[in-house]
Amino acid sequence: MKVSFRPHHFLCTLGFQGRGYSPPFIKNYVQIVEALHKDEELPIEIVEGVDSICKACPHNEAGRCKTESKIQALDKRHAKVLDLSPGEILTWAKGKARIKKRMTLDAFHQACEGCQWKALGVCEEALEKLHDNIL
Repeated sequence: MKVSFRPHHFLCTLGFQGRGYSPPFIKNYVQIVEALHKDEELPIEIVEGVDSICKACPHNEAGRCKTESKIQALDKRHAKVLDLSPGEILTWAKGKARIKKRMTLDAFHQACEGCQWKALGVCEEALEKLHDNIL
């Protein structure tokens, strides 16, 4: 399996709980998460634009997100905190280690500002578990 992520999807994946925009989106995301849990050394390429998660999202219209400007802002903030660049390749294990090292709770609140999922608290909870060595 080849996996590509937009920068903000590292944290989204950490907090993913099997909910989402539509059944095809959820099914696709579950497959990605299962693959990453099965093999934490699976390469993940950092991309701009539609990634492996976006491909089944109902907001994906012909390879572009309907909310692209909001998503680009999330990506920019996450890329800065996590020191990620398009074309970079890292594993899920290295991605989690980078989140743990660089994503403080304050950085999380700034990086995820404007994300509709932030209010649910699942990403914050997952981040806290990662910092507490539970994930």
